[in-house]
Amino acid sequence: MFMIINSVGFIGAGRIVKILLQGFKNKDVKFKRIVVTDINPDVLANLKRQFPEVESSDAKTAAGQDVVFIALHPPVVMDTLELVKNDVNADAIVVSLAPKINLPKLSLKLSHVKNIARLIPNATSYINEGYNPVAFATGFDGDKKKQILERT
Repeated sequence: MFMIINSVGFIGAGRIVKILLQGFKNKDVKFKRIVVTDINPDVLANLKRQFPEVESSDAKTAAGQDVVFIALHPPVVMDTLELVKNDVNADAIVVSLAPKINLPKLSLKLSHVKNIARLIPNATSYINEGYNPVAFATGFDGDKKKQILERT
């Protein structure tokens, strides 16, 4: 049974988030709610100008969405996950965009979440070309994996 992806949260709002949002827009992938957080209010304001549907919020709110993208630099990922781990729903899909932090480390921090993936997006995602390597944690729900791969 497929889950309905109503909402997506981005913890971090840097360049790659803009690329992914543009890719979703190009493919006409819509969400009822897109929540983004970042420590830099100027980055959020610029993102919101390009994507008015984006809702600025805090990390805990972003972590509570159906799909949660961790779009942070590796040195702050684990500390941030520690802060929001209780806000991530057990049935959520968590996608880390950070290099260097492997699936077992992510799974230790989010032990109640089985649907964890790592994605290394590239700039050609902006125009829906190229490739984006993705790896899924052991135990990732097969139907959810299929749905994510079909929508992206």
